[in-house]
Amino acid sequence: MINRVFSFKKPYKINPDSIKSQTTNQAPAGKFDVIIAGAGPAGSTAAYFMAQQGLKVLLLERGCYPGAKVCGGVSIIAEHTHKLFPNFWDELEWERMVTDQSFWWMTEDSVLSTRYQSKRLAAAPYNRFTIKRIHLYQWLAQKAIDAGAILLNNHHVSEVLFKDNQAIGVKIAEPHPNYYLADIIVLADGANSMLAEKSGLIHRVSPLNMSLYVKETISLSAEIIEERFNLLPNEGAIIGLYGYPTAGMNGTASIHTFKDSISLNVGMSVADFAQSGTRPYELLNRLKEHPNIKHLLKDGKLKEYGSALIPEGGYTSIPSLVHPGIMITGDAAALVNGVHGVNLAMWSGFFAAKAATAAKIVRDFSERKLSLYRTLLNESFVMQDMKANAGVAKMQQDIPYLFDLYTRMANEAAFQVAKVYTMPKLAKRKFIFQKLISMQPLGKMLKDSWRVLKVIK
Repeated sequence: MINRVFSFKKPYKINPDSIKSQTTNQAPAGKFDVIIAGAGPAGSTAAYFMAQQGLKVLLLERGCYPGAKVCGGVSIIAEHTHKLFPNFWDELEWERMVTDQSFWWMTEDSVLSTRYQSKRLAAAPYNRFTIKRIHLYQWLAQKAIDAGAILLNNHHVSEVLFKDNQAIGVKIAEPHPNYYLADIIVLADGANSMLAEKSGLIHRVSPLNMSLYVKETISLSAEIIEERFNLLPNEGAIIGLYGYPTAGMNGTASIHTFKDSISLNVGMSVADFAQSGTRPYELLNRLKEHPNIKHLLKDGKLKEYGSALIPEGGYTSIPSLVHPGIMITGDAAALVNGVHGVNLAMWSGFFAAKAATAAKIVRDFSERKLSLYRTLLNESFVMQDMKANAGVAKMQQDIPYLFDLYTRMANEAAFQVAKVYTMPKLAKRKFIFQKLISMQPLGKMLKDSWRVLKVIK
């Protein structure tokens, strides 16, 4: 089983200059079947599957190439991606195969952790891979180009054009003032979609439902990473961090291991940043000084620093996704479910392609016809899982101390269990119980536990 880890083909690397060279000219004149705003995971996946079906697709990217503005990496779910792009691991430049998943509940001076390691996670179709975002974005964009889509970089879509209520095209801002026409517009412009808001399709996103994550990529040799995380070559670890990283507020942090670097990120809701007055970089610097984290990063060199907005309002924050001539996908559609965002974005692009192809066949681009996109989402694991976790965001807002207080209580209980006293065991149990109810009354604990159980049922 272990040998399978080392049996992959060498993924090909995509040169950003190659993508640039294919997209320097303006698009040909005439009307397109589909215009897609944003060459991220949702937009490029939609472009790929639409172009495969013979649709004339224009993919517009605001940056100088897809992925130019992203930082760090994520993990992708292998089975989800394999169903869209069979044997993608032979093409996409991935970092490490995840065989080690840990969760740390942290206080200022302690960590209570759970850890699972298994070689079974290294068996096809595998489980998760860590990847750098830029490699994923460029790979998907190149696949779209190879399938026949036209990609224009440095093209900022400033406005969706309408005739009556029907979308008919897009307007491009400086330095390429222009407009393009199409039967269908796909909005894949990321979290806090200004295009959807400006078009009156969604309301302004609440700061309660939008999280800001700040991240660093820190270079270390592969040998040091494997030694510190107890990994074999090509194997990777992901650690979810709770409690201490967000300084008393609900939020999360994580560590992802790459080939020769570590990605560290931490974030919480924009509302919590505003209310607390905490600056994002302060959270990250604070986390890096924790003794258990500092050891992992020792002698590392800063390679990247960046931030990202993530829609984390859950199922109830998803806007109306279909309008006359328009579909909204990926982060713009708030399709983020816990740690799952990139995978859901790609699937939303796939379902949008299905709907666009069906609409093209009958030349009907109405909201009614494009609603196939919403139906496919609803029938898939994407929306079913989102619906199952619908109460998570509201629960975290209603119990703002959830991660911090109960992490402290868990660590206190673990400390007292580990510490040796001269008192009898029965007395020690009573002592620990009294300690815990001094931190949170029993009735309040039971009430909070019931609310959590109702949400994760």
